[in-house]
Amino acid sequence: MTRPVSHAAVIGSIVRKDVAEYGRDRLWAILTALVLVVVVVLFYLLPDDVEESISIGVSGLGTPALSGLTAAAEQGLAPVAFEGEGDLEAVVAGDAAAWLDGGRLVVGGSDVDPPEGAEEVAIDVGIAFPPDFVARTALGEQSMVTVYVDAAVPEEIETAVSSLVRELAFALSGEALPVTTPDPAETYVVLGADRVGDQTTARDTFRPVFVFLVLMMEMFVMSSLIAKEIQDRTVTAMLVTPATIADVLAAKGIAGTIMGFGQAVIILLAIGALADNALLMLVLILLGSVMVAGVAMLAGSVGKDFITTMFQGMVYMIPLLIPAFAAMFPGTASIWVRALPSYPLVKGLVDVSAYGAGWSDTLGELGTLLAWCVALFVLGWVVLKRKVQTI
Repeated sequence: MTRPVSHAAVIGSIVRKDVAEYGRDRLWAILTALVLVVVVVLFYLLPDDVEESISIGVSGLGTPALSGLTAAAEQGLAPVAFEGEGDLEAVVAGDAAAWLDGGRLVVGGSDVDPPEGAEEVAIDVGIAFPPDFVARTALGEQSMVTVYVDAAVPEEIETAVSSLVRELAFALSGEALPVTTPDPAETYVVLGADRVGDQTTARDTFRPVFVFLVLMMEMFVMSSLIAKEIQDRTVTAMLVTPATIADVLAAKGIAGTIMGFGQAVIILLAIGALADNALLMLVLILLGSVMVAGVAMLAGSVGKDFITTMFQGMVYMIPLLIPAFAAMFPGTASIWVRALPSYPLVKGLVDVSAYGAGWSDTLGELGTLLAWCVALFVLGWVVLKRKVQTI
């Protein structure tokens, strides 16, 4: 008399079969390994520092006027004093380099070795004041100021520098600005998280994007395997065994979650994203893997061949990737972006990995992500079940 096989044993054997089949598929195995390697290499090629201010070269101003320029400068602009206009023009044009050596500015050509211990400064904008600028401005007379701008400088920076020169002229002439505003605390309101002084590096910015790309890759793999089993009627053959439809569907979801979670953890370890609050990061990745497994069941249930499955995967992938790339730009995300299922996952990854958020800070994202996981997993289960029953 044979002992009845438990559902857990059946599900476990199907999961092992799916993982083994994934390893035997050379195309997806090679692509997965290639994606993992490329992602890690790209991550370490990205800069790990951030420059929050723009250095502007200034010539022709004495110390008092330069102090006034520094006080009038907008946040993020750092004036650097040059002795002559020629040096300033050469540095902005890229024909010479500038170093700060203990507070003293040293200018030299490309063939000149930098002073030992000196810090090189990049000057993209230069303001050359005429020698009599202060005197003429104090008398209310017009002066010609030359602004040197590198071709790569954005237009808004040019506008800010021009406004800065005009503001300095008003300050030196002793006249008030022609426009009055209320108190700055009432005028300027930062919408969203204020990241001034807390900017993220390129590595921190792209970290959630890389992790999410790995999960999306796993969605393609799992949906392709599901579509292949439907096309080859392997699912029907499994139903001849003691396995039920529920066992098969549960195994597909578990296998997709395991493979997505495992690869995401590899990436997190490789890019050093588990150093702080590792448990919270793992919970976010686990929920993201469940969500991706549900989407894979949706895509795989409608795929009839490799091309159709890839197309269906792209249909789901493109909208889900939008929040990942939106996270690279500061500000408040649009309502329709926040409504996408992947937004709470990306938002949680960004807050935890880049800004050190904790459990209490990400409760909203965790709850929303959990709701989306349940909804997408159940929807994928229902659609795949109907597909299997109609084979």
